[in-house]
Amino acid sequence: MDNSKYVLETRDLSFAYPKSNHYLLNKVNLKIQRNQMTCIVGQIGGGKSTLLKHLSGLITPQMGDVYINGISVKENSKKSFHTEVGLLFENPEDQLYYPIVADDIAFGPRNLKLNKKEIYRRVIQSSKELNILHLMERETSTLSFGEKTLVALAGMLAMNTKIILMDSPEIGLDFWSKPILIRLLERLKLNHTIVMCTNDTSLLKRADKILLLWKGKIREEFVDYREFRSSLSKKGQDK
Repeated sequence: MDNSKYVLETRDLSFAYPKSNHYLLNKVNLKIQRNQMTCIVGQIGGGKSTLLKHLSGLITPQMGDVYINGISVKENSKKSFHTEVGLLFENPEDQLYYPIVADDIAFGPRNLKLNKKEIYRRVIQSSKELNILHLMERETSTLSFGEKTLVALAGMLAMNTKIILMDSPEIGLDFWSKPILIRLLERLKLNHTIVMCTNDTSLLKRADKILLLWKGKIREEFVDYREFRSSLSKKGQDK
């Protein structure tokens, strides 16, 4: 594993859908530091979700490259990065595979062919971290949207994943659930790297870095929400 402070990096990453002359991602260059929370903002349909899929290794780069802990995704297209980076989809139902919560969380560790004792330890540990032990025997189909999000995230933590990617995690959360998500993110970023696509102000305020993805490129980078907000205000005054 590469010991540099950058756990994720893209170099001239470009992507276009088949039969399209439009690059959804156009020579994207970014570097993500270890144990920081980075938020990617931009227009709807502007490539944010596609960028996350590249960062997770789910999509092999067409042009340019992605590096996960210093390892080239393009040169290791058959390698699974699931133990290094996990992606929480916008709809958590897309990554729940078993009818019972405990079995679903154990799905990843079981595929690693770990012994039963280690699988149990990981399931309990990740569930405690997210405060969902009381859901262990529930059917996933009976969970709320927010609970499904936590179960999907627990499955990622059970893989000992240190890089967590989130696609609009605020979607589906009610007024009471969002503060719980914020507190969770504050805890996780103590020993995890978090990258999320969001335009939610309450989440942007907690970011260590904000990247503006616009028309296929990283147009600007901000050190915090205050600088991001100031930039938006100046652009509004210039119009």
